[in-house]
Amino acid sequence: MTKRTRSDPTSDAVPTATEIMPTVSDATSDAVLAEPVLIPTGSDAKKVTVAVPVAAAEGKALLMPPSVPENKPPSSPASNRDRFRASCMPAQISCELSTVSSEPGLRFSFQAIVLVVYPASQSPIRRHVLLGDGRGTVGVTVWNSHVNAFSFSVIGQMVQLTKVSLSVYNGTRSIAMNKESTVTFSDGNGHFAHTWWSTIPMQQPLSAMHISESNDNAIVNVAGVLGAVHVESRTVRSDARELLTLRIVDRTGIINVRSWNHSAAMFQPKQDQPILISRVRVTSFGGMKVCELLDGNGSIVHEGDFPAAADLAKFWSE
Repeated sequence: MTKRTRSDPTSDAVPTATEIMPTVSDATSDAVLAEPVLIPTGSDAKKVTVAVPVAAAEGKALLMPPSVPENKPPSSPASNRDRFRASCMPAQISCELSTVSSEPGLRFSFQAIVLVVYPASQSPIRRHVLLGDGRGTVGVTVWNSHVNAFSFSVIGQMVQLTKVSLSVYNGTRSIAMNKESTVTFSDGNGHFAHTWWSTIPMQQPLSAMHISESNDNAIVNVAGVLGAVHVESRTVRSDARELLTLRIVDRTGIINVRSWNHSAAMFQPKQDQPILISRVRVTSFGGMKVCELLDGNGSIVHEGDFPAAADLAKFWSE
């Protein structure tokens, strides 16, 4: 820094002042000079210091810096109608659908874990799917080209549905799709539904007594000794099918676990042994609480390698 002295001999209001000015080593530098000027304030003149580019002070052309684009906020809905509808929708929708407006024609996007994929029906082609996220479960019927997108292989995956609407029938809320709705699948990392699904196997298994008190469609773990494996033939939609029933016994009672799509040969070698099944769905049948195996990679079967196995083996031998 160097000292420069500046005075105005034509005015008595501006005394000679000594200012600290930056040193300019290059005529094309972008440095600035501090130029004192007079700004009248009422009856007094007030001297302030104003930054002036060196090049401008020397009568040279200024080299302006490149413009920086502004960070503009995202565009808002185009009309008052769109803005009103956007304000009515919650930021995140769960399967209980309690926060969704029932206004006719209102559409929204939705994400959840695929729990159950039911057989497809014809005329028209459709399929019912059960979705869940730990806060509730909801059913949705998919149509036409979306039917083949759902199979046992997508159970446990996150599905995103767009442009769906709320449907209410006999007081039960569900999701209705239309021709503009889309279906996409993902691993769902970071979503609360994915966190719920991936942490279920870490939870303690429920006893037979607690299963009888559980809500329908709850996803839980069960453990006990596999006391019996039973297969029964039934007719479903004119087709003969086999219903598998596992009778799992613990110190509080018996848990019946059913499946239409698992083979008895998978469980018969495990009979009379402790068994833990992670992620089964609680439902009601004949006035009793039963559990259903989830298809695909939904349910996980463990045998003899879980903490309660030793106590269950002791119980079975008593």
